[in-house]
Formats: sequence, C-alpha cells, structure tokens
Amino acid sequence: MTSIYTFMKKSHDSAQWGDIRIFLAIAESGNLVAAAEKLGISQPTAGRRLAALESALGVSLFARTGRRMLPSDAGRAILESARLMQREVTTIERVADGQASGLSGTVTISASEGTGSKWLVPILADLHREYPEIAIELRIEARNADLVQREADIALRMGRPTQGDLITRKLVTIGFGLYASRDYLAKTGELLKTEDLESQEWIVGRFNERGSDPLRDFLAVHNLGGHFTITTNSPAAQLESVRQGLGISLLSHRWASNYQELKAVIPGMTVFSEDLWLVTHEDLRHSARIRAVADHIAAHARDAASSFAYGREL
Repeated sequence: MTSIYTFMKKSHDSAQWGDIRIFLAIAESGNLVAAAEKLGISQPTAGRRLAALESALGVSLFARTGRRMLPSDAGRAILESARLMQREVTTIERVADGQASGLSGTVTISASEGTGSKWLVPILADLHREYPEIAIELRIEARNADLVQREADIALRMGRPTQGDLITRKLVTIGFGLYASRDYLAKTGELLKTEDLESQEWIVGRFNERGSDPLRDFLAVHNLGGHFTITTNSPAAQLESVRQGLGISLLSHRWASNYQELKAVIPGMTVFSEDLWLVTHEDLRHSARIRAVADHIAAHARDAASSFAYGREL
C-alpha cells in the first residue's frame, strides 16, 4: 500500500488534497451522497475521485454494504493521518486568509433558523450594497459549526463559547415569552396570569445545543399540567405549529413579533433570556472582509437590541 504522504509528495496535481477531503467526508458521513452534498460536488464526481485515490494507493478504502460505506482495514489505517493533514491544511488556509486585506471574496456565516432567516438576511442585503464584492454563504443549521475546521468564518450562537482559540462578541440579549395564535386564544379566552395556563396545550421546540428545555422548566416550577401536542427539533416547525393553533410555545419576542396572527400569553412576561454571540476564529481577526461583515452585523444588532429583548407590542 502506497503511503498517503508518498502519494501526496509524488503528485503534482493540486486536486489530490481534494481526493483526501472526499475520503474524509465519506468516512464521517457514511455514504457517498452525503459526502458529496457536504463538499458541494456531484455524487459521480465524488465517486470518480475516490476511485482515483484508491487506484493511486493500491487499496480499497471502504467496504460497501448497500449505500452504507464503512472504512476498510486500509481506510482505518490512513484515517488519522488524513485527519492530521486536514487539520494542518485548514490551519494554513485559515492563517493565510486571516491576513487578507481585500474587501472581496466569500464569507461563510453559520446561524440558526430564526436568527439567520428572519433577522440576518435583510442585514446581508444592506451589506451587499456597501460591499458588493463580498459574497456571503449563509448556512442555516441547528448544530454549532466547527470554526476550527473552517466550517464557517462567522457563527451566531446562543450562549458564549468557551473554546480558547475563538473570539467572541456579545451582540444582544434575546428574550423569550409564551405565544399562541389568536385562533387558539379565541377558544381558551385571554390567558393573563400563570394560573390560567393550567391544562393548556403545549408545543415544545429544540432550544439549543446544550439540550436545555426552558418551557418544561417553566411548567415544572409553576406546577402546571397540560398536553404536549407537538415536540419538534425544527424551530420553523415549532413556529408553524403555534401559527396553526396547535398550542402555546416559547418563542423569542422578536421572532414572534413578525407574525400578526400570534399574541403574547401573559403580555409583558419574559420566561427566559439568552445572549446571542458573534464568534470567529482568532486566526481570522485580521481578515478585512471577515471583519467588515462581523462589524456590520454587530452594528445592526446594537440598533435592534430593544426589539430582541422585548419584541414589539402585539
């Protein structure tokens, strides 16, 4: 079996590192389709590149069972070396990019569904007018992107990260309250105090990576019963369930204020608050385009701080 390092040394084709990246993506995802999607290439391209890598190394790197692909003995033997190469290449790219002085190129932002789709997109439209040569790749995802592995240049996260090589900037404090549709409240009557919430219908959403559940905590503290109609890991599905009158849920004041069919339950009450942080890797602190995007987002967040904390009158 040809050493992976010998393979890279002998090759004068810069695409060979891309072949290693495909190998790693398949090893981590378990199938060719998911790996190709992660890397932004077609499945046939990923398959051809893997075949070229296996041919060059003289071994089969995966055992195939249906669509499932698991590393073979040879694949497992080079896996850690490939991961080490990935870390080293990512570090080199990140450090080099951190010195870039131009206001052009791509900036990747990772954000959650509500923050990214409802609040951030209008800000990015304004950013485009100011910096037309900066292209944004916006990833709406529930998971925390790995900034060390350069899955994103900027991340908007609930709760402050503690990793030492990340730079954090507090943007705003987000307030969360109880909301229901006007149709739901037409059936139950106005819910103006905690005692009115006994025996209501509830919608539980996925809150953050830590798995905390402030709605269930609230119900437990106040000894409130009721029926859980829907539990979902999708913030969009959670919001839509409230809009459809399926129950009461905990939503951010700002997100809920975008929908006239929603109304606060116990108006003026904030059940829970969480800080929103802008996060970048310290190696990127001197990148002009990344700094420009980060500063632009932070400035808009300062202007909108009150609406994040309290929403608007519904």
